[in-house]
Amino acid sequence: MQFTKFGVITYGLLMAAVLGVCTAAIHSRIETPVASQLALSNARLSAEPLVQTEQIKEEIKKVFAPLEPEIPGVVEAMTNIADCESYGGNDGMLMHIGPDGELIDNAHSSAAGVFQVLLYTHRPDYEELGLDPRSVLDNIQFARVLVERRHNRGLNPYGDWECSPY
Repeated sequence: MQFTKFGVITYGLLMAAVLGVCTAAIHSRIETPVASQLALSNARLSAEPLVQTEQIKEEIKKVFAPLEPEIPGVVEAMTNIADCESYGGNDGMLMHIGPDGELIDNAHSSAAGVFQVLLYTHRPDYEELGLDPRSVLDNIQFARVLVERRHNRGLNPYGDWECSPY
């Protein structure tokens, strides 16, 4: 079998293109969401605790209010859970990022964010849904996913949190 110079070059270019597409596809599957999306989500959060608390309460209300007809009191319950989970417990402060701009995490587990979701347990779910636990909006959205899953199974919708109201 004889190869022409043109054939070898064409084959090489084709393989380079295929390899590039495959690499890009793999990279997009394992890469965290675009930094600008995360920055946009968290950049809106004030470093000032009282302002951040109000911002997060508004986001919780937006995300969970549609569930109120199905799960009465869910907005208040999730606001209370965030208060208890996010910053040391029932102090009225709902925090996702600390004054240093870093994600609030738990020194004793893989829990992180305003809802202190266990990343060890839920990272695959976050990834499957295309969510980033570092993003306050994604952390709140994922908390809704957890509430809906449990509710749809006939379980206590708040059972994923130690600070469950029930």
